[in-house]
Amino acid sequence: MFKAFKDHIENKGLFKKNNTLLVALSGGIDSVVLAHLLHSGGYNFSLAHCNFKLRKQDSNFDEEFCRQLAKQLNVDIYVKHFDVKTFQKKNKVSIQMAARELRYLWFKELIENNQFDYLLTAHHGNDVIETLFINLVRGTGINGLKGIPEKSGQIIRPLLSFTKEDILTYATEKSVSFRLDKSNSEDKYERNFLRLNILPAFKKLHPHIEKTMLNNVSNFKAEADIVSEYLEEKTKNILHEKAGFIYLDKKLLLNEKHGGSILNSILSPLGFNRSQQQDLFENISAKGLAGKLLISATHTLTIDREKLVVKQNQVNPRGGLWYESLESLKKDKRFRLKKIKLFSVPMQNELIIDPAMLVFPITLRVKIKGDKFKPFGMKGFKLLSDFLKEQKLNTFEKETCKLLVNGNNEIIWVVGHRSDDRYKVSIKNTELLKISLVEQ
Repeated sequence: MFKAFKDHIENKGLFKKNNTLLVALSGGIDSVVLAHLLHSGGYNFSLAHCNFKLRKQDSNFDEEFCRQLAKQLNVDIYVKHFDVKTFQKKNKVSIQMAARELRYLWFKELIENNQFDYLLTAHHGNDVIETLFINLVRGTGINGLKGIPEKSGQIIRPLLSFTKEDILTYATEKSVSFRLDKSNSEDKYERNFLRLNILPAFKKLHPHIEKTMLNNVSNFKAEADIVSEYLEEKTKNILHEKAGFIYLDKKLLLNEKHGGSILNSILSPLGFNRSQQQDLFENISAKGLAGKLLISATHTLTIDREKLVVKQNQVNPRGGLWYESLESLKKDKRFRLKKIKLFSVPMQNELIIDPAMLVFPITLRVKIKGDKFKPFGMKGFKLLSDFLKEQKLNTFEKETCKLLVNGNNEIIWVVGHRSDDRYKVSIKNTELLKISLVEQ
């Protein structure tokens, strides 16, 4: 396997001997074998291990194993502990997604701070096959059949052309020690269920299913390139840009045999989901009324008489979104607005305010150095950085915390945490506005 691994890197030009590499190391067989292969090839690499504290003492044993492996291979290792459960509850995501987000954020910091050229992960051929099956079950276009990219920006996955069986064989032949994650033998997670139950059943019918499916993925990639060329050519006729706006010709789009697919290829990169696209296509097919708006996280689309007009959501110099009125704030699906007549104690993700105190445009942005506000119930000002520290937020949470800022540059709300005392309302107020955070 070593020769095939080395030849693959050289033939594909994945990286060179003089590149500095950071290897994501869990302690499991895949990442450990990758580290041994790189060491045998004389590549310049360091290791990075995440201790998520999810497997009690086993997590600490994994960490110690990784530290010992770094000594054995005579390479540097970076280790970080994470509070995954707090992040998961705060952001309302799964444990796996929370761990993934924290992991890659830290890897990015390591790459930037230590000037690594690439991050290497130990995804292999079986991961590609599992991803293909999962995408099929969830619903996908041809791009979802391409599996996992071998190289994406600074992330490289040099084991994608090798199967799990290849890795196991190498570990056995070279007496490579590694850690076993017991959670991998539990089939309560979708990927594990597929790995432990579905694919072995297929393998009984088709003993060479791994090689066959990897060949299929290779074919899908080639065919997806052909489709991309077709869509790009069709888009040239339908789309034009002027003064920062994107214009799509409704008539030309409807005259295309594959108009829905063309629309998807244009709007998906702009953040519009399948449901929005389907609603939009049905509207223009039925010659619905003009004026309908669709909003994604980054763009807003308007249905005009003859065109679909798309513009990027306004960004202020501090990197946030501008809302010119309450109507524009209502259209952002992150918030739900409701007029109320009686004051009630707001929940954590709610703000109750007198709308007369709003000075437009108001802004939704992340924090900048020197931000300060008057936390509700306090008489004096407090630096936002000190407030967030007192809330015991992790680095990622601090950096992504959103602020609702009035047009007079005063912080109204540290979203999801605390409103500003300057904007508190009286129980005597009878015209109030409740702003609820739907998602972050």
